[in-house]
Amino acid sequence: MSSLSVIQHLTQRLHQENIRYCHWKSNEHVDAAVEGKTDLDVLVDRNKKAELQQVLSEVGFKYFEAIPCRKYVDIEDYLALDRETGTLVHFHLHYVLELGEKQLKGYHLPWEELLLSTRLYDYEHEIYVANPNIEILLLMVRATLKVRLRDRLKRLTGHNYFKGDFIREFYWLKDRIDVDQVRQLSEELLGPAAAKLVLNILNQESYLKQLLRTGNPIQTALEPYRRYHPLVSRWLRWSREFENLVYKVLRKYFDAPVTTRRTPVNGGIVVAILGADGSGKSTVISEVKKCLSQKLDVLPVYLGSGDGTASWFRAPLVWATRGSKTRQRKKHKAAAADPQLKTNDSDALPKKSKSKLANLFQWLWATSLVYEKQGKLKQSFQAKERGIIVIADRYPQSQILGFNDGPLLSSHDGYKSPFPESLQKWEFESYQHMAEKTPPDLVIKLNVTPEVALTRKPESPAEGVRKKVAAVQSLQFPAQTTVVTIDATQPLDDVLVQAKWAIWENL
Repeated sequence: MSSLSVIQHLTQRLHQENIRYCHWKSNEHVDAAVEGKTDLDVLVDRNKKAELQQVLSEVGFKYFEAIPCRKYVDIEDYLALDRETGTLVHFHLHYVLELGEKQLKGYHLPWEELLLSTRLYDYEHEIYVANPNIEILLLMVRATLKVRLRDRLKRLTGHNYFKGDFIREFYWLKDRIDVDQVRQLSEELLGPAAAKLVLNILNQESYLKQLLRTGNPIQTALEPYRRYHPLVSRWLRWSREFENLVYKVLRKYFDAPVTTRRTPVNGGIVVAILGADGSGKSTVISEVKKCLSQKLDVLPVYLGSGDGTASWFRAPLVWATRGSKTRQRKKHKAAAADPQLKTNDSDALPKKSKSKLANLFQWLWATSLVYEKQGKLKQSFQAKERGIIVIADRYPQSQILGFNDGPLLSSHDGYKSPFPESLQKWEFESYQHMAEKTPPDLVIKLNVTPEVALTRKPESPAEGVRKKVAAVQSLQFPAQTTVVTIDATQPLDDVLVQAKWAIWENL
């Protein structure tokens, strides 16, 4: 796979504007970086900051703010969506060389000019990369500064700290260096004692374990480049780690609308994805979430009443209906297998039972659903205010009664509702308020023909599918909501790219 078009466009513009840059680390897999599989870690001449920001904007990159406990001085995050493939690209922009422990990066190495002035052009990937003689030295420096007490303790138990990506990069770079130049650079940048350790490591891999030792020559040589006193560094690192952990726990186990990664500078967005059975809605939602959550905070919200997550007070009602649904599915399968058992479309639709018990159940279901949707919408808009991208599966509406996420108790389909008018009015106004007062920022309609939908979901009742297809197409939204209609009969890859792009353009 060649470089993504958005990356090609970016590097071409950087060359045209004479903005010096280089991909300064992990060039062993720079091919993955230009394909959007890993971050683009790029050092740029800070004197060209204004010009660079202009180029990034024109190419399609957007700035995203990292949360405080993951933010570093002079390191910025720009993201772009490749128009052709729908791949999310992370341009990890470095104006200075900030290195060090995870969660802190407490060292600033003033080697930026050296890296930029000695960079090499990679003709295969059409991008400037760091000189391997400097990159292998940086690899050792990075490894030294990342070592923690826990890593030294693990070594005592036989844990090998130097493995995987580090070893692969080490040998890749070792095959491309000039040892004399590395020795000279080491002496100039780190001093004779550190240079000796560097050469020992190049000659014999077993010397790598010396990087784990406190006060090794490389670590000593880097002391002048500390940003903070060691005690301050430890406190800052621990506090940032704790804050990051708290946010992750709140998000994962309590569904709290807190940010854990990066947020758009213009705030979050609520996106509703609508589509009938067979439109590919579930797949689109899953893939969009997977793509965006690689780098951003994404909150999926289910606003329907089917197989998605239910509130604690509606859960007992869901359990009670599962047995009934199982029996219905068996009936439909039997009808499909035996033509004599097939029912007509009207038989496939749920009956309007008039028993008091059925009415009581419907009232409980509809009432709990209103409160559940209100609670989820409240959480969604809190998340939006904090910069989270909310992906809603379905959305409340008051235009179509009786189904498709609309009011359930009101009179519809030519039958008189058994419920009091006051109750019908309360439910209708609740849905109306949710739809009109808290509308989504973006609606993506996945339009599909009934014939295609039934081909994809042959077990679905034909009349029900036709009604849902028509309902999705007919729904209207307030003026402040952007509505994007996608032909869901297209190949899935094309649908996914269009859905991702619709969201990206509205961030």
